Amino acid sequence: MKQKTIFRAVFSVTGVILIAKLAGFVKQMVTASTFGATIETDLVQLAQTFVGNIQYVLVQTLLTSFVAVYIHTREDSEEAGKHFAMDVGKIFTLIAACLSAAMWLLAPWIARLIAPSYSAERSAQLTGYLRIFAPALLLFVWIAVFQALLDANKRFVPGQMEGLNQSIILIFFVMIFAKQLGVQTLVLAFFAYTIWNTLFLGVLSRRYWGLSRGNPFRNPAVRRLLRMIAPLLLGYAMIYINQQVDKILASGLEAGTVTALGYAAVLTNLVNTFITAFASILFTYVTARISRGEHEAAAGLTARSASLMLLVFLPISALTVLCAEDIVSVAFGRGAFGADSVHLTARALAGYGFTFAPLVLKELYSRFQYGYQDTRRPMVNSSIGIAANIALSIALCPRLGVFGITAASSVSVCICGILNMVTARRRNGAIRCGALLRQLPFLAAGTAVCVAVVLLGGRLWGGQPPLLRFLLSVLCGGAGYLLTVSPLLVRLLREGGLAAFRDAR
Repeated sequence: MKQKTIFRAVFSVTGVILIAKLAGFVKQMVTASTFGATIETDLVQLAQTFVGNIQYVLVQTLLTSFVAVYIHTREDSEEAGKHFAMDVGKIFTLIAACLSAAMWLLAPWIARLIAPSYSAERSAQLTGYLRIFAPALLLFVWIAVFQALLDANKRFVPGQMEGLNQSIILIFFVMIFAKQLGVQTLVLAFFAYTIWNTLFLGVLSRRYWGLSRGNPFRNPAVRRLLRMIAPLLLGYAMIYINQQVDKILASGLEAGTVTALGYAAVLTNLVNTFITAFASILFTYVTARISRGEHEAAAGLTARSASLMLLVFLPISALTVLCAEDIVSVAFGRGAFGADSVHLTARALAGYGFTFAPLVLKELYSRFQYGYQDTRRPMVNSSIGIAANIALSIALCPRLGVFGITAASSVSVCICGILNMVTARRRNGAIRCGALLRQLPFLAAGTAVCVAVVLLGGRLWGGQPPLLRFLLSVLCGGAGYLLTVSPLLVRLLREGGLAAFRDAR
């Protein structure tokens, strides 16, 4: 099969993400205006997030380890790659079944753990939701395997369509069943789109997997994957623990804070999805180069990608922090989602807004090390960042509320991104930070101009509707940023930055 270039892959994925995120905004508008931010939505959000975080650990662990091992295995034979995929599915199905059973049995204690301030009645309700969602872990495993198979074969679009499928199904269920079922509609929709995504990805990936017999643990490729997974599981489990700490802290604040945190995360993930999707695409190509021994080319592609992505996402970060209130008002401020909910969600979003630039470094340089099948160093870096996050969240939450929780998350990502750059250079000496350091003055100056323009403009168009205020801030602030960094952009183009995307195979 003819390989796509990174350039084409990025733009095809970008189109799907834009459509999916537009549908996601419509979904959140519909659910926010229908259900608002209440204690009932908090309960569903807590249970669904608990299960969703386990899904995140499973998916990210499999995507990272599976792609690196599968590419090397497939080079030996296509049939070996198919058997490897099926063996991995068997092992993780067993793991998911054990986790699902444990979650069902331990649900009362989990409910107390993630929401210790709830009354006995509320805790019992949360226990019920946790038990309802527990069986979904079995489906999550196969979604992860199917998506990893597709990504490893450079079919990136189907995995990004999961969000689009979810939005369409949830909107349909809310419109049809909300009046009769209330917030239970969210539970019903959850299982509907999870089952659909399992079937959807399974059908699309069927050519890459086949039946295998015997003990999957005897497959040498599976044993290599399991060795990679141990540090990854620890690293992603730390992320999971951190997210649960955030939820525990949020549940102790005013009613609706957990839901507000979830809505802010949805808006943040609009940007984070692009960053992680681009990093995942790059990971496939970088791993292929590493497997061919082209270490300097792999390092150069990663460094150029970091420069271009920082150039794009820095102004987005500044605009998110400064315009958080307008963004939330435009996205959710209608129906049952009143002014108090808007303000609460905006504070959470402002703290998350600092995440984007450091996330570029974290994702690119962790995946660069995964290309060498090194998962230990990124895990250590992630653990250090998460420990700092937990400490900062506990310290800042009483003083700054939900903003303190999300700002601590941004600081954690920054710490991890810097550490990943350092350890990536130890893995491959061709990784050089000098070029990025020389670009920082332009990036800092452009961001400062963007901030100044938006703050000054806020005084001029402060009385306008939220949508118009936001558009004016984006246009004027973005123009100021672009003019300031234009010398850097021209230089990157002259040095062939975009050509690297077109020519990499």
